[in-house]
Amino acid sequence: MKNLLFVVIFLVLAVTVQAAYQYKTKGNQGWLTFDSDTTVAFDLGRSGKDKDHENFIDRGEGVTDYGWYNLDTGATGSFNNGLAATFSANDRIGLYVTDKEGNTFLSTKPQKPFEDDIWGKARFENGNLYLGGGNWGSNGTHEYYVFKVNNANASGKTPSGQPLPGIIATLVVGGGAVVYLKKRKKLIASK
Repeated sequence: MKNLLFVVIFLVLAVTVQAAYQYKTKGNQGWLTFDSDTTVAFDLGRSGKDKDHENFIDRGEGVTDYGWYNLDTGATGSFNNGLAATFSANDRIGLYVTDKEGNTFLSTKPQKPFEDDIWGKARFENGNLYLGGGNWGSNGTHEYYVFKVNNANASGKTPSGQPLPGIIATLVVGGGAVVYLKKRKKLIASK
């Protein structure tokens, strides 16, 4: 019985922490939605190299700022220099990068306050958001920014990875394993 109680408590805690945010996508747009008040920080890296290509996002020159914007309210903030931000339940948060040339690339189509900026085209891979400067693939950008959750510089509930898709399966399999072990124990005890 103690083991069952431990498993149930562990699963409840895992769901609580893991369910803090989810990635959402629509075509090549990407943003985060939040299930509860959550403080998150991001690190920014670059991936891919093809210096002869026309529509590079950065051309290796670095960035002046990167951060977030609220798709509903237009509020913005920076993650630069390890800054963290706290978001509330149901917030829809897009991510942006500004390069040294002053170009700002967005993870969603331009909207307030970024009407004149560039839709950078986004996708999610391996728990990270990849933000490019044009279409992906052979006719588009081969270099892109990678947003990664920074647990060290965030406080409060700080999730990592892409949380929700596997949780239900985990609960079902874990619950099935617990039931199986209980029945097996009763069967052995009855012999």
